[in-house]
Amino acid sequence: MSAKTAVSTRVIVRKPMNDHDTMTVEVEDTNETRHLAEYAAPELRQTLAALPSGTTIPVSLSRVGVRSNVWRVEKLHHEPMATTKHAAQTSD
Repeated sequence: MSAKTAVSTRVIVRKPMNDHDTMTVEVEDTNETRHLAEYAAPELRQTLAALPSGTTIPVSLSRVGVRSNVWRVEKLHHEPMATTKHAAQTSD
């Protein structure tokens, strides 16, 4: 059995955490959809549960199982940042 390796990446919350402790995210660089369903610590799960859709978060993830698109969050690298698609407004 091979060792699981955590990979650092930035993901965007697409569906916030549900009643089954699963959330859907999109990998920022590749547009892959991933389902986060395991968390290294209860505090990490609690922090992620509070995030709304559209929040970008830098995390370390490792795959759960060999044939699924389910991931374990190993670490949150720093505070999540909300992102917006609106251009910055300038004052006249």
